[in-house]
Amino acid sequence: MSLDVPRIRRIQFVMFAASLSFVWSLCAIRAWCRLVEPPYMVDVRDLAERSPIVFRGRVSTVNLIGENPQPSIRRNAVAVFQVDRWYRGEAHAIASLNFTFSTVFSNGHNCIDFQPDSYWTVFAVEKSEHLELIDDCGGALTVSPLLAANFGNTNWLAQMEADFIAGLDDADADGRLASIQRLAGLKLASSRVALHRVIEQGTVRDSKWAIFAALRTGDVTVLPKVKQLLANGDHRAPENAIALELRNTTDRSAVPDLIAILDESPGELTRATVTTALGEKLKDPRALPSLGAHLSDPDQYVRFNALVGLSNITHERACTLPPAWTELDVEPKILQCKTWWEQEGKVGTWMRE
Repeated sequence: MSLDVPRIRRIQFVMFAASLSFVWSLCAIRAWCRLVEPPYMVDVRDLAERSPIVFRGRVSTVNLIGENPQPSIRRNAVAVFQVDRWYRGEAHAIASLNFTFSTVFSNGHNCIDFQPDSYWTVFAVEKSEHLELIDDCGGALTVSPLLAANFGNTNWLAQMEADFIAGLDDADADGRLASIQRLAGLKLASSRVALHRVIEQGTVRDSKWAIFAALRTGDVTVLPKVKQLLANGDHRAPENAIALELRNTTDRSAVPDLIAILDESPGELTRATVTTALGEKLKDPRALPSLGAHLSDPDQYVRFNALVGLSNITHERACTLPPAWTELDVEPKILQCKTWWEQEGKVGTWMRE
């Protein structure tokens, strides 16, 4: 019997949204609301690859377009940039970008407020002879003004990474933080050396965010530090972002560390994401004792994930929900699986693999 994967993912998504206390929770209830990722979760490399025009620079002026009866609430404007680096598209020293910003709820649109003297990396497209953001909420990201040496436009991805790494030395704390978070969005293994320098030598805040960024590059060597951080809970950023990122772990060498995090974390979000990684991504028999134990977890979503993991790894009928299952089927199935695990599962052949 197979599990209803779309239904599983809907349940897990609602749990993640509620745990992070983002506006996502509201959007999960209102189907018409567009979900907006926080800037540190944006996949920068994917965004750049989808954008025909990518540049970074300083906003020199912002001018209103047409009638703006309430510009403090909603305005149509053009931002003029002094370009410092042109990554993709035809290079110009000056770039003008039409945008709309709204301070009121607008279904996840018009989120970016360009202000003079702020620095951005911009992902744009040309429309009707002017530039517009490729995405009106994720199409521009704040950056440090610091730049690396010019590579001569031979490799835009390496140049972007080098510029973000240069920003790690920004004297301004927000500039450093933006640089760390942009490296997280690039997800490049080549960034790990620079990130580990921040982890070991940076401020407490920078170090925590660098651990998050390293995780996004697939660096599982930071998991012992993750365990230490999440031992105090996962209700604040960046701990909740780190906890959420654990669900994407696919490196089997991470299994022992993930089990240690799962067994010792007080945070429901952490336990839910780690059971997802162990039971859905890795499906490693070494995780079975912990998954079996978490069938009794106080959090319903962790119990559900433990059930799914046991089913995926053992294919045991007692742990497998029927094809047309509903939420009412979950707890009885967890009890059935728990009984099977205690009586038979602990001595199964997979435990010796």
